[in-house]
Amino acid sequence: MRSLRTPLILFGLTLLLTGVAGIGHQGDRPATATQPTQRVTQDSHLALFDDLPSPDDLPIPDIDISDILEGDPPLTTSLDDVVREVPLLDDRDFGEPQSLTQFPQTDDGGYLATPGLYEITLESYCLRAGTHGPGGGDGYGYAPLEGPQADSVRKILREAANHPDIEQRSIQKLLWGIIAQTSIRDMSQELQDVAQTLLTDEDIRELNGNALDLIPEAARREIFANLPDPVRQVLEAEAELRSALSQADAAYEDLEDIAILTGDAPRGEGSRTIPQQRWSLHPDGYFVRYFPSGYRRTRMEVLVPRPVTVVRDDLNRITALDYDNGYRIETDYDDEIGAIPVPGEPDLQIYQFSSVRLIRPGKTVEVRDRGWTFVGMPTTGEADFSQEAIRGVASLKTTLAQRGGNVDWQEAQERYEQAQDTAETVQDTQDRLEGNVNREDAEGVVDYDHYEEGLDTVAEQDREAQGEWLGEHFENVQDGFAYAICKLRNLGTAGSCGDPEPDQPDRDPDPDPNGDPNPDPPGTPVNPGGDGAVPGNTSRQRLGLSGRSAL
Repeated sequence: MRSLRTPLILFGLTLLLTGVAGIGHQGDRPATATQPTQRVTQDSHLALFDDLPSPDDLPIPDIDISDILEGDPPLTTSLDDVVREVPLLDDRDFGEPQSLTQFPQTDDGGYLATPGLYEITLESYCLRAGTHGPGGGDGYGYAPLEGPQADSVRKILREAANHPDIEQRSIQKLLWGIIAQTSIRDMSQELQDVAQTLLTDEDIRELNGNALDLIPEAARREIFANLPDPVRQVLEAEAELRSALSQADAAYEDLEDIAILTGDAPRGEGSRTIPQQRWSLHPDGYFVRYFPSGYRRTRMEVLVPRPVTVVRDDLNRITALDYDNGYRIETDYDDEIGAIPVPGEPDLQIYQFSSVRLIRPGKTVEVRDRGWTFVGMPTTGEADFSQEAIRGVASLKTTLAQRGGNVDWQEAQERYEQAQDTAETVQDTQDRLEGNVNREDAEGVVDYDHYEEGLDTVAEQDREAQGEWLGEHFENVQDGFAYAICKLRNLGTAGSCGDPEPDQPDRDPDPDPNGDPNPDPPGTPVNPGGDGAVPGNTSRQRLGLSGRSAL
């Protein structure tokens, strides 16, 4: 970006030197009859400058607006980077969250969390000046920090946890300076010391090398006058922050007034709805969602899915779910009836259960000849559950009557519509990541959802089974669904999704006989420091999460 300070200073110096030279020259000339001798005093010298224009009144050099707008800003993270949302979990209930801080931490600040739902309230930071603070029911989604200075910002957010003596305000001032492209050497000594503590010398040299010069207020008014309001507000805020942070006595409250817009936040261009309860799948293999309280504090919920082993038979039907914690669900199918076709959906069948067993340490509850499940994917969207279509299925009605079949076709239609929604959402999620859709993985998630619906129907029809189902079994099945989503190719990452880290020790082959017979597996590192949270409303602030708990 072209600097305005140099031409303005040169212009002012030219006026100054011209005036001084004129004074000196006139003072040396001899008096004439037509020009009496004048006494030039210090006061009269200064009086000659009374008519000089103020800096804001100086002519503004011609500036191409592209000089101001060209190049990437320090952080480029935007709503377009929020691609790891998981709408399939919106209505899932995973119980009450426990504190994430109960777990030991790794050297880099991650919490070694076992499968479950957790929460932690963190210090968070405004990473986009000239926007409105969180609020108004707008949800936030996970996005990685991107841009030329993303590494430095991420490092500051993570290092904050290792330096509790540095106040949050000081870190926020430094971050405002970085996103406004202020030279570190122009900041106060306090902020220079903070930068030296949280960054390397190389980081600081790079930040100084990419800093912008100050733009006088009059120049800002002319340069930014015709820009769209959202762009103008951000650029003006950054320019004002740059100016304020170059003064040694910059007060935090004044900087906050510049960076944070007040009043009702309009719906920004390119906004989309992100529900407040929306989960995002973190690249490290767990789910996160954010609940900001202003820009300085954010409660983060973390869901570490419980790994589940899904056992299938030769017809690709789920026959068991094993959670490796003593809980297991097993099913047998009524093969005398076999596959019941769904009219209009050639890749989708109905199978009735002949036996469902809910197994936990010390107890097994079995339910016979209740419930059914879909197997396969809805592909046409043209399933026909009318009486005429059902009668058209060869000998189906007679066979079901003979075997005591219990398929409720109205319920089947409702579950089919849900299966369509699930399949479409899985497809949309993978498309957002621009990955190749893998039918096998997608079908695994949809089948799991089918199976869970079938188990729920079984539990509703048997009182003893319902008592078992509403306890640990239900929670395990919920976690298993999250695990199935996490393991989708192109979504989760290898060696995560609640699975033990590869370098962690395996379970003790000779455990203490008096200990827990089904201990949780080794923890999954959860490190929130350095992550970005982006709102669905683009007129609100982008947030950066530190690894430091808010007091």
